[in-house]
Amino acid sequence: MNLTRRRMLTSLGLGTGAYVLAQAQWPNLAEAEDTPLDELPLLIFCEFNGGWDTLMSLDPRDHSLPIFNDPEGTIYTGYDMLAKKDRGAGSVEEILESDGTGLVTPAGSNISFGPAIGELAGKYDDLCVVRGVNMGTLTHEVGRRYFMTGKFPQGLAASGSSMATFWVDEHTATTPAPNLVVRSETFNDGLNPKASGLKINNYLDLSKVLQSLDASLDPNPQRTAALAALQSDPSCLERQLDVGGLPTAYRASFEKALVFSEGTLWQHFDFVRGPTKGSDIYALYEAFGIDLANPNAGDALFGPLGQAAIAAQALTNGVSQAVSIQLASGIDHHTDLWDRDHVPALRNGFNALARLIRFLQNTEDKNGKSYWERTTLIAYSDFARTPNINPRGGRDHHLASSCIVAGNGIKGNQVIGGTTDNTYASRPVDLATGAPEDITGTMLRPPDVQRTVLHAAGLSYDHLSNQDPVLIEAMLA
Repeated sequence: MNLTRRRMLTSLGLGTGAYVLAQAQWPNLAEAEDTPLDELPLLIFCEFNGGWDTLMSLDPRDHSLPIFNDPEGTIYTGYDMLAKKDRGAGSVEEILESDGTGLVTPAGSNISFGPAIGELAGKYDDLCVVRGVNMGTLTHEVGRRYFMTGKFPQGLAASGSSMATFWVDEHTATTPAPNLVVRSETFNDGLNPKASGLKINNYLDLSKVLQSLDASLDPNPQRTAALAALQSDPSCLERQLDVGGLPTAYRASFEKALVFSEGTLWQHFDFVRGPTKGSDIYALYEAFGIDLANPNAGDALFGPLGQAAIAAQALTNGVSQAVSIQLASGIDHHTDLWDRDHVPALRNGFNALARLIRFLQNTEDKNGKSYWERTTLIAYSDFARTPNINPRGGRDHHLASSCIVAGNGIKGNQVIGGTTDNTYASRPVDLATGAPEDITGTMLRPPDVQRTVLHAAGLSYDHLSNQDPVLIEAMLA
């Protein structure tokens, strides 16, 4: 769905982050002890929509072992099935033929990946793979929203706010669009409306709010001063009517619209054909492997690469503090489309994720540090897929999923938890070591992952207190 400018600006009234202009211009928006822009903790929240096959990616099995290569067995890798349709360099066929295991384990890696992992395997040193996360549901909306909020939904409705919303809530007046959401969902349950997500589908949607439509309405010193006076202090009537928060939401959207109207942000997302050599768009294309002459070749700008590129630009240009992206969709493969479409969809998402990590590692902020040093990344899916093939040639929904956590405060090159070798069920975990501990261990859930990530970033997790989340000590650097 393409968003019109009117629809996009209307959505701002439902809440987006607010931007702090100079304190002299907008004294009412300034925060007394605001964290400097180049010290803000950054978040990337990556969704693989539809339920990913963890045997193909984050929780594989050795195909050379008879227990795992029997189509009639409880756990069947299916790598041999996939190899018939996935061929070429880096394909399942090539990986399987290398040693018969189908596993991808780079030299020095403590993590073995499945054959869909693609370029992300090369970033093993940064990754913490959490296996056997008990999703508690086989319903897409419930699993997805459970991981987003850290709270089990009420029916299908999300319970609480998105993690990204909480992430930026303490710094809502620092960046123009602190909580940017690309194709994914976002929720704000009673938090500052300035922390709510700005939802877009692709980079073109940003053009509808970041480019001026009428030069005569562009900000000038006189208009800016008048608007600053208008917004300087809520009126008595406005305060009286603010019981439900609508005036507050309006002020947030008004402030946001003013910043967007300046037209200074679009340059970071103007993904043009043939960008000027030396420009940041040129460097972005080169880093992400996007064709300079035809950037949308293969629909690249509207797929995982385009979303990762939006995240890269938003985080490294001070536009956003948290970016949620959807790196795969339509992967709910219950039928024989599984052996044709599932691995390519996962691999494309993992490749985009690897390039995003590499870009942040190679891009420095004003402090001379890479953006990756203060970035936390989470990649997840609704749940996993069954470890055997159903009569329709695909895989069904499975409770025991995996996720990726990486970045600031997280210990990389390790696996936390696991699944059993007979039924692929979640195993309890020793929180101190991260190893499976079937007798005294703790079963991991999405709120446990959220609490640990928030703790690592120095942020509060009080909103999860009613979930009794545990701290996964082994995950911390």
